[in-house]
Amino acid sequence: MRKYVWGFILLLLIVRAVTPEFILRQTNQFLATFSETYTGHIEDFDISLLRGAYQMEGFSLRLKQYPAEKFVFVNVVDVSIAWRELFAGKINTDIEINKAKLVITNKIMNAFSNAPDKSKDESQAAAKKLFPVRVGRIDIKDSSFEFADLLSIPEAKRWRISKIEGRLSNVTGTGNAPVSLLSLRGDLFNSSTVKIVSQLNLLKKPIAWDADLELRDFNLPNANDWLKNKVPLTFTSGKLDLYSEVHSNRNSIEGYVKPFLHKVDVVANPEIFTGFKQFAIEVSAATANLILRSAKEKLLATKVLFSYQKGEFKVNSSKAISEAFKNGFSEKIPEGIDDEISLSKDDMTITKTEDEK
Repeated sequence: MRKYVWGFILLLLIVRAVTPEFILRQTNQFLATFSETYTGHIEDFDISLLRGAYQMEGFSLRLKQYPAEKFVFVNVVDVSIAWRELFAGKINTDIEINKAKLVITNKIMNAFSNAPDKSKDESQAAAKKLFPVRVGRIDIKDSSFEFADLLSIPEAKRWRISKIEGRLSNVTGTGNAPVSLLSLRGDLFNSSTVKIVSQLNLLKKPIAWDADLELRDFNLPNANDWLKNKVPLTFTSGKLDLYSEVHSNRNSIEGYVKPFLHKVDVVANPEIFTGFKQFAIEVSAATANLILRSAKEKLLATKVLFSYQKGEFKVNSSKAISEAFKNGFSEKIPEGIDDEISLSKDDMTITKTEDEK
């Protein structure tokens, strides 16, 4: 009897030693061929039998056209059985993403926009391969997001949100509980705080969602390196607090943004643009400074309504200007989220037909 026990243990050890290498090879073969545009790779794969978990180390994605440039890199992806759900008779997994880095460039944006439906299908196929069991929640730890026009831009000058911590709950929704909840927090330029809270119904076609965004204590001169190639403005001082609510409305996006500029001073750069655009910028800068110097609290604030539909972005400029003057000389705009935009009741439920898709 003892001989069979030791034989079984030896078999488990052999399987434990061989299986990770086999899965790693098969997974990398899939990631290299699953897309005509992207290629993926995992450096190492491990299994934890006692936890009912597996780990992928050094996961990366690149454009096949630019194989030297990683636009996604994750130090460790840990996938484990959600024991709290197992005791309730449900088989779910929890995913923990440690030290992920996402770099968005014009190359990446163009690759997605040229074939959005195909990119979506490829992403779903990769997700099913890497995470074959229903996902309960995803935790994100110590991660970062960067936006750069080109990867050659020095990292110190990229727009970066670092130290991102967050959770997406109820990732794989059901007809009875279709809404997922996303909560994220990070640091912009290692100083100001960014917070996002969002509800998503991933079962809806198209996906229904809403989001609240809050940015606090952003040092405006940090934006000058980016602004100089966009508009002829330079901030010499000032802080920005920003609040926004956005939601999907069938095939469009609607929302508002409320910027609060504290003790700000802005000047126009005449050497960059000429003509009417330069004149408009100079007038805007002068108007902003006029309001700031007239206001007792040295605060410039407004509320900007916007929408995006069929590729067209619209801003209610006249409303934004009137709100700025009102805040500067009469009625103050309240800081914070207004709590006026959210998912509709229809977007928070799902019909039988949608559930069967």
